[in-house]
Parts: sequence; structure tokens; C-alpha cells
Amino acid sequence: MPAHAPDSAAAWLHRGNVLQRAGRFEESVECYRRAIGVQPAFPEAYNNLAAAQRASRQWPDAFESANRALALRPEYPSALNNRGLIYLDCRQGTAAAQDFRRAAALNPKFAEAWHNLGIALMELRRFLEAGEAFAQLAAIAPGFRHVQGNLLLARLNCCDWSDFDAAAGTLMDAVQRGEHAATPFAFLSICGSAALQLRCARLYADAFYPPAPPQTGRVRSGHDKIRVAYLSGDFGEHAVTYLSAGVWERHDPSRFETVAVSWGRHDDGPVRRRAEASFSRFIDVTSFGDRRAADLLCELGIDIAVDLGGHTLGQRTGILARRPAPVQVNYLGLPATMGASYMDYLIADPFLVTEAHQANYSEKLVWLRGGFQPNDDKRDLQPTGQPRSAFGLPDQGFVFCCFNRNTKLNPACFDVWMRLLKAVPGSVLWLLAGNPAAEHNLRREAAIRGVDAGRLAFAGDVSYADYMARYIHADLFLDTMPFNGGTTVSDAVSMGVPVLTCAGDSFAGRMAGSILAALGTPDLITASLADYEARALELARDPQRVHALRDTLRERRTRHPFFETDRYRRSLESAYERMWERHISGLPPAAFHVE
Repeated sequence: MPAHAPDSAAAWLHRGNVLQRAGRFEESVECYRRAIGVQPAFPEAYNNLAAAQRASRQWPDAFESANRALALRPEYPSALNNRGLIYLDCRQGTAAAQDFRRAAALNPKFAEAWHNLGIALMELRRFLEAGEAFAQLAAIAPGFRHVQGNLLLARLNCCDWSDFDAAAGTLMDAVQRGEHAATPFAFLSICGSAALQLRCARLYADAFYPPAPPQTGRVRSGHDKIRVAYLSGDFGEHAVTYLSAGVWERHDPSRFETVAVSWGRHDDGPVRRRAEASFSRFIDVTSFGDRRAADLLCELGIDIAVDLGGHTLGQRTGILARRPAPVQVNYLGLPATMGASYMDYLIADPFLVTEAHQANYSEKLVWLRGGFQPNDDKRDLQPTGQPRSAFGLPDQGFVFCCFNRNTKLNPACFDVWMRLLKAVPGSVLWLLAGNPAAEHNLRREAAIRGVDAGRLAFAGDVSYADYMARYIHADLFLDTMPFNGGTTVSDAVSMGVPVLTCAGDSFAGRMAGSILAALGTPDLITASLADYEARALELARDPQRVHALRDTLRERRTRHPFFETDRYRRSLESAYERMWERHISGLPPAAFHVE
């Protein structure tokens, strides 16, 4: 209580603001309520109350408080921005974008509103508009956090490569100088240097998810199994779940007790149902603040916390920043280091991250011998039997394909692909449609390079089964760099489609090579764009060799260790046991190989 002015609404507001900045949200909520009790028509207090309630994930209360602020002051940019954030948290992106746009219209210099508008539009996949919002932000506040990276990422989603090389160079220079120019995940599409990716991740983690006071009240007594918690906002129709569902189902119940800690989106599809049935407990912490979620992990006596998302959309890194488990692992969802001191291990393999490159990762490396990526051998991979014409492909001709997301495409890759189309008569390049702007720009880029835009085919959004069925009509998957395909590469080889990659310097740039090395097809891994182009041309001109590769991959799908879910599960469990043994022996985390 402000002892000097117990009846001053302004004093209560000020104290609430101080407490909110300190992260003491429950106390700040009480202060704002006291301010409103003294001065009921106090829009600033309602607005700040909404922000504190949102930080505590009390969304209905926060929404009501924001509406009260706007009822008292309809043209209140800060309250519109706050309500927009609440809408965004609740996955109501269209309403969020409307509030952010109105806030920016009322105050065109309101940088935070422009930033939030761009983020909302990105989540709505309205990438062209998102780019316009970030461009406006860059014009009024060029040093605003992550604006350069977000602008470039929005344009990459549209395959708008205007001044790409210059923009990417400027961005990398900014990260090198220690500026908050890009989020770690956005940076993966722009920079292939593992050392610079580490710098970007450390800047981000230190500024936005610094270590918090560790949780107390941890419970360990009463169980002799290793308790592993998997943390994710993507237990459902997501690549991580498709890859991991079989591993979760088969964890050895005599040695491990597994818990899912879930938040965010919820779907009722079959892969979600499989995930929910795989764990001894499946807990939704969407409405929990980070502190409360961390408390829960302590109360459950979690030994190993496995973050399946890292610095990706919807992350809850703030939970792990509180060190709720004695061992914490960065795994699968983020193909990069998290740059955070509280993350102990990163699951990799000897090709993905060589021992010589360990210094580029803040975590200790755990190398799985058969590859870093799991596979689910229960997946139904039967082709549907649809003809090529059903997918917009010509009846004849060699089909190059790449189903990596648009943000992984860039001018250097596209230059190679267009030269391949010129060199292989009748060939086509099959890509994801992504969005109308991307399709338009890719056709334009093809024409600029002297290639008939009709030789590009585009695949739209379809069910998972139909997506997998596409691959039967592809002859050669052309990987991207510096950000490789991961799950798409696994999908392609699972369906018998050879994948050609150019291995780079970083985790993200060596994922495809890791899969191909594990499968015993190293001749599909190249070390330069020139070699990549030459190898692709050799294959396209030698259909018999391509058919032989397809037969080899189909045969390995049924018997190769890479596809054996249980083999992978045993390897991963051995890694967890080794981590835990080091901890209970009083030893710090250290890199090791799992044989």
C-alpha cells in the first residue's frame, strides 16, 4: 500500500506498474483494483489491469478489463493494443489484427502496435500485409526488436526476394554487432553460420527469457523410474508429433514414466489422440503462467524436461528458464541451439553436428548413432493411385520437387533449379503453393530467368494422407539451403523419392544430410551448390539410376534401422539414462555418444 497516499488512485496505479515490471502480477492486479476502487472511471488503471491479467493468462478477466478501458476511452491506442494481444493469445487473429490496425491508425508512431499487427498477420498467413506492417515499423522505428528479421521473413513467405542478398547481409551484420535484429527461428532461413546462429540465440534468450530464480519444492521421493516430461504446444497435426508418436507409445514403462505438458492449439485428429494415449499423464497448461507451470513440474518430480519447440511459434521458454527439472533437453522442434544456460543437452548425431563444431552450441551434444530424427513405423504410406494430372503435373517428363516451406527458398537455390529446368527438356518443378503472392512471385522469378512459368507446378494444402501420396509422382526432391528440409526429407525418402542436398555448416543446414547418411545414401549429399547442380543434372539424365534409387529406398523403408521406431526409442532412452546417471552422480552435463 502506498503509505503516503492510501487514497490516491494515481499512487496505486504507480505501485501496480512497478510490481508489474518486476513480474509480480498478482500483486499488481490488487493495486490496480485499489486504484479503480478510489477512482472508478480510470481507463489507465483498467488498461494496466488488463495487461497484468493477461500476463497471468487470466484471459476472460483481461478481456473484460480491456473492454472497460475502451468503454471509458474509445480511442485509446494502448487499450486497443492490449486487447489485441489478448485476442492473439486466444487464437483470434482476425480480431487481434483489427485492434492493432486501429491502434496504429490512432497513433501512427505506435511502434508496438505495428509490430503486433505484423505478428498477427503472420499467424493468419496474410504475409503480404504482414510485410507492409513490418515495413511501416522499420520506417518509424528501425531499431525496434526483430523488425529486420520479421520483415525479411514476411517477404520470404511471399518469395519476394527484392534486395535479398543485401538485406540478409545487413541482418547478419546487425546480429554480429549484438543487435536484436531477428528471432532465432527466423534467422535460420537467412544465415547458415552455426556460430552466428548461436550469437542470435544467446542475444534472444538473454534478453527475453533470462534465467529466473529456480523453482523450489521439487518432489523426487517415492519413484524409482526416470520421469520425463515432454513440453510442447504442438501435440497434434504437426511434424514433431507425426515423427514422435511411435516413440512416445513405446517408452519402456518399467524404466520411464512419461508426462506430456501441453498448451495452445488442440485438435481431435488421430495423431492427437495417439499422443494423449501415449503418456501416463497428459496435462494442459494453456491457462497456467510460466511460474505456475514450472511449479507443477516440480510437484510432479520431473527428472528430465524435454522442450519440443525451442524458440518457435508459441514457445513457453519461460517455464524452463525457471529450471523446474534438474536435466533439461532441447529436442527436435528447433533445429538449432537455444543459446540458453538452463538448457543442458541437445539431441544430435555425428553428421548433424561434428565434434569439431561443438563450440557453436550452448548445450552439450548427445550424438545418437542412427540419426537424430525419429520415425513412426505405424504411418500409413500407401499411395492413393491418383494420376499425375490430379496434381497438376504433365503426363510425361522428369519431376523435380521441393515441398519445403517458402521461407526456405531463396535466389541462389532458385537459380540452380531454373538452370536444371533449362537443361532437362520437358521437366517441371513442383513446389508448395503457400499463398497467392508466393506463387505469383515464383512464376515471375522463373520468367526473369528465361523459364516458362508454366513449368512450375504448385501443390495446395491437403490432408496428410494426400500430401504423402503426392510423392509417388516426384522423381527427385531438391533440398534447400542454408535451411534444409527435415520432416519433408523424411517423408520423401519414406515414399521412395531420392533427396539431393547440399550440406552446410549448421544443424538446420545438415538435417537432410543426416537422414541420407543414416540411410546409407551418401552419394546424395553434396558439399557445394556447384556439385549439387551437377549431381541433380546427372540424375535427371539417368532415369534408370533414379529408378534404382527409388527401389533401394522403398526396400529400406521396410527393413532399414533408420525406420525402426523401437531401435530409435532404445537409443533415446539410453541417452536419457546417461543424462540422469550423470546428474545423480553429481557430475555436470557433458557431451557423449550413444552407441
